[in-house]
Amino acid sequence: MSKDICFTDVQKFKEFCKENPSRCYLKHNNSVYDITDYLDEHPGGPQSIEDYKSQDITEVFNDDFYHDHSENALRTFQKFKIGFIKSEK
Repeated sequence: MSKDICFTDVQKFKEFCKENPSRCYLKHNNSVYDITDYLDEHPGGPQSIEDYKSQDITEVFNDDFYHDHSENALRTFQKFKIGFIKSEK
């Protein structure tokens, strides 16, 4: 899948997610990730990610109190970036 999908707004991202229900897409800041192929490798197990499917995980991912992600986790996450959202509206 191309790594340069541009969603014009959050609503377009949500529509895209509904059209592809077998994939696990996440929004972090204004970037969109398809982490479907990583689910079984996630140290916390697939369910810990699937609970946030098609949602904005910015707050959860960046909250050190909730869960501290290592630099390696951040690098791994970037490998699954497929696009971005142009506007938060």
